[in-house]
Amino acid sequence: MADSIVIRKLPPIRFIRALNAFRSGLFRLYSRSFPANVVMYERFTAFWILPAIRVAAELDIAGILEKEPMTIEQLAVRTDSNPGSLSRMMRALSSEGIFKKNKTGQYKNTSLSRVLSDGKGSLRFAMMQHLGSLNWNLFSEFPHTIKTGKSAFSMVYGQKIYDYLSGHPHESELFDRSMTNLSEISIEPVLSAMDFSNYPVIADIGGGEGLLLSSILYQHKSSSGILFDLPEGLTRSGIILNKYGVANRVKVMEGTFFDTAPAGADAYILKNILHNWSDEECLKILKNIVEVLPARGKILILEMVIDEKNHSSFGKLIDLQMMLFMEHGKERTRKEFESLFDQAGLRLNKIIQTVAPIRVIEAVIK
Repeated sequence: MADSIVIRKLPPIRFIRALNAFRSGLFRLYSRSFPANVVMYERFTAFWILPAIRVAAELDIAGILEKEPMTIEQLAVRTDSNPGSLSRMMRALSSEGIFKKNKTGQYKNTSLSRVLSDGKGSLRFAMMQHLGSLNWNLFSEFPHTIKTGKSAFSMVYGQKIYDYLSGHPHESELFDRSMTNLSEISIEPVLSAMDFSNYPVIADIGGGEGLLLSSILYQHKSSSGILFDLPEGLTRSGIILNKYGVANRVKVMEGTFFDTAPAGADAYILKNILHNWSDEECLKILKNIVEVLPARGKILILEMVIDEKNHSSFGKLIDLQMMLFMEHGKERTRKEFESLFDQAGLRLNKIIQTVAPIRVIEAVIK
């Protein structure tokens, strides 16, 4: 199975930056060339297309069409749907390049719709989770968060996100698989920008299913790993570790990063962990790692870094999700990371940019 896994080498960061600058310039030109109300209303149309994407993902239409093109009638039978309603939804999605209707009246996949099927590059579970009712309900309570400073999640569901998920196994599994989908997007950018060969033992703290650690060890055959998470987070880890052929090099350990960290690693990875928690909670996590961190060890934090300049930023948008979802979750600026590290007995050594919005923030003992 591992022999079929391909980790691509991505274009240089300079090229991606230039491309993004060109795209941003075109959008600014477009925004200035049309009336503001027209531009704003066009942005609003996403409100209609997003629920359609969610339903297509839930019905696994892209997965069904991977085998062969189908008519609406055939798709309706396969998905137990109303043909008329399904036809209108597919018409709208196809107009956006998500699916395509051929000359014989059959629907087939496009590069965009394939993202909604399972497999490499899939966002199927991320779309189902982010656009599902659990998350959708939160955004209707955005005013509550803005006015009170408290998460909409606690107000809507009466408990914190992880407490809720522990009591709802289906939502918990969907959330975990969504996180794996999103991890896959950032793995290739991280591996292209970062050399892990200097770390004989790598610990992934809160590593869940182990996709990131498996990808690193797949590329670096001489390294071994420690996968550390709560029992429910590790449920599917065996599947991923075996798929990548690295199970014999990984020690799977159960625990909570608020209480302890496993000893014996040269590098400790925290991917999208700190942004879930308050500064006080982050300090507990970091100090637990500092207690077992070798003198020349590294803590590698994989997260967004908010640029304080006034330009568009993916991190600034994700920060809105964090504000609604987590009681004290947030994306941080470089200064905020430096302050956090200083209190934990660390210093920010460097920030490694990737072609994606995610950064590798390297912390070492002061």
